[in-house]
Amino acid sequence: MSETKFSEESLRKIAEQKVNFRRSLKIHFFLYIIVNAMLIGLDFIFTPFIVDGTLVPENLWVIYPILGWGIGVVMHLVSYLLYAKGVFPMAKRGLIYHVTAYMMVLLLLTFSNLITMPEYLWVLWPAIFWGIGVIAHIAVYKIYYTAGVTETGVKSKKEKAIEKEMEKMRKKVGK
Repeated sequence: MSETKFSEESLRKIAEQKVNFRRSLKIHFFLYIIVNAMLIGLDFIFTPFIVDGTLVPENLWVIYPILGWGIGVVMHLVSYLLYAKGVFPMAKRGLIYHVTAYMMVLLLLTFSNLITMPEYLWVLWPAIFWGIGVIAHIAVYKIYYTAGVTETGVKSKKEKAIEKEMEKMRKKVGK
């Protein structure tokens, strides 16, 4: 197993980027809490969410910015964690982003569905069709990017395809 050594300058750049990501995440989360606390206060002061002793959930408009902005905060957190944990293959990052976005957006859509039209679960349509896309993404990642054991060692299908392409190029150059 080869060990990669980084120069002091490279390590400093990586550390600086991690500090910047972490600070940016903290600022984003702090503003999320402050602004949404104010929005909750405004919603409770100015919106009649209890009418004749009955809770009217569609009047709780504040949940939409909380969940919508929450998606941004979660994606920000995922970006930081992927960088901080050293997840550098873009295919793996992309898969994690897609799965996280799918779950977060479906949470928002499910809430919206239950508030606006609980008798008809329209949220199932985006859940099914986007879910098919996410499953396809997972399958492509597993098949194409994850390594398998071959007679020459552990290689992914992508690595095998690259080596095959390089062999073709060598033959052309050799002619």
